[in-house]
Amino acid sequence: MVTRSQVAVIALLTGACLPLQADAGDIRPVFDEEVARFSSLARGPRAELRAEAAEGFGLMRHHAGEESLLPLVRDSDADVRSVAIEALGHCGMRRGIAALAGVAATGSREERRLAHIALERMTGTSFPEDQPGAYAAWLAADGWDAKEDRLLAAIEGRDPGARMRALVALRFVGSGRAEDRLLARAGGQPRFNGEEFRHAVRALERIGSAKALPFLAGLATAFPDTAWALGQIGGPGADAALQHALARFGSRRVDATVNLDRLASTNCAVHIPMLIRSFGFAIFRSDTDELHRPPHAAQRAAANLILRSGESQRVVDLVLKEVEGTRKDEETPERWRGVLAAMREELKAGFWRNDGRTEADPLAALPHIIRDKAFVPRLRALLRHPAVIVRIYAAECLGALEANEAIPDMLAAIREPYPFADEVQQVSGKHREMSQGVRWKGYLCMALGRLGGEDARVALEVLAADPAVPRDVRFGAVTGLSFIGSKKSLPVLRKAAGTDIVWTIRGAAADAAREIEFREAADVAMAKHE
Repeated sequence: MVTRSQVAVIALLTGACLPLQADAGDIRPVFDEEVARFSSLARGPRAELRAEAAEGFGLMRHHAGEESLLPLVRDSDADVRSVAIEALGHCGMRRGIAALAGVAATGSREERRLAHIALERMTGTSFPEDQPGAYAAWLAADGWDAKEDRLLAAIEGRDPGARMRALVALRFVGSGRAEDRLLARAGGQPRFNGEEFRHAVRALERIGSAKALPFLAGLATAFPDTAWALGQIGGPGADAALQHALARFGSRRVDATVNLDRLASTNCAVHIPMLIRSFGFAIFRSDTDELHRPPHAAQRAAANLILRSGESQRVVDLVLKEVEGTRKDEETPERWRGVLAAMREELKAGFWRNDGRTEADPLAALPHIIRDKAFVPRLRALLRHPAVIVRIYAAECLGALEANEAIPDMLAAIREPYPFADEVQQVSGKHREMSQGVRWKGYLCMALGRLGGEDARVALEVLAADPAVPRDVRFGAVTGLSFIGSKKSLPVLRKAAGTDIVWTIRGAAADAAREIEFREAADVAMAKHE
């Protein structure tokens, strides 16, 4: 059974000119990518895909998702219907309320319950659950303007409970005509409390215009989720407010980064040292860069902002120079010097790391922002660097660049014997002879998978099928094959799933085979559907 989450995220010689900056116009915001993906899945022929779409729109609270969700409320699959009902309760508008009122009157018992919960929140009105037609009657009683006026009167009243219910409901019922009164009330008396301000911001996310920007900008450094309203409205004022929010909350809380990316901001060069901190690190216990999984939203948004800043390839060049031991402070922007110099402790020979926060995450950022194949010769040389972490991320960069010419170098590094006396204890790259959770040659295999192509596929299949290679290599090989996703790999993956002596490899191989089979079936179904 494939879960929804399975359906469901980059060499010049020293002294040479830097490569041309990637065109910022080819960088699509993470938010837009997710909306497009969920919209496509919602139209798909498979129930798992449609449920993934509904769940995604609900988590994003994206009101434009209503159009895709409305058909799913009447889907042939019960699970899809339930997820869509819940999602509409978070991102539906007036049409969504009307659809849910119909479900509350005629749906199954569970669907009526879910619709009732959603409608209480969306309308600010409560009816007993044993009156299934009550919301349909409420809907027919008068027009939307009258309903909106009652909510606006409630937010101007002194009853805190009624005020809160009305603020919540305005997000779903309100229209542009409510903006002026909502803004006037937000600055009036009795003063909104924190939760009321949050719900006022959420209402303005949908109905607000440029006139709401001063109010929202004033809240941006107090309430992080104000970023979503600023990202929706847009404009230079929104960009400036989001810059302040990013400086206040940091890049690991994605509100500011995702919405600056949504605005295609080109003003984040000053934040590059902070944005680099979004990437974690492969060998850091509590802040791990999960290289066997797609990049997450924080990484993708931070990478986009670095790319659009116009500084990305200089970042790549300076990080590589730090690794190569050739970087000079006079050629480095002052705000970057400390970040780059701090890596040195973790660039020692072997596989060492600090117990505290990793300082080598600039290396982890490189695969996400490297765009020019002129770096390939330097990266190939770094596959022999004394520090294993450098080899890992050099390989990841080569994979991101699809540098097929580096496959022999990568395979040579993978085939090289471990320089340890006790392989069972040490192939994972021990941290002071304690940690066995990190497999560094396996990461090189994953990088081969990201590189893709037939040569990489064949090489990984050989490694996955060879019981004589270390366990981390076999694990990385089956993971790399899952990245490539070729049905040609199914025999090797099925054999590994059934016979490998290590249970984690068997599980990873089985998951990879199922994922490939699922993708193939989905593609066939989509082709028939179209």
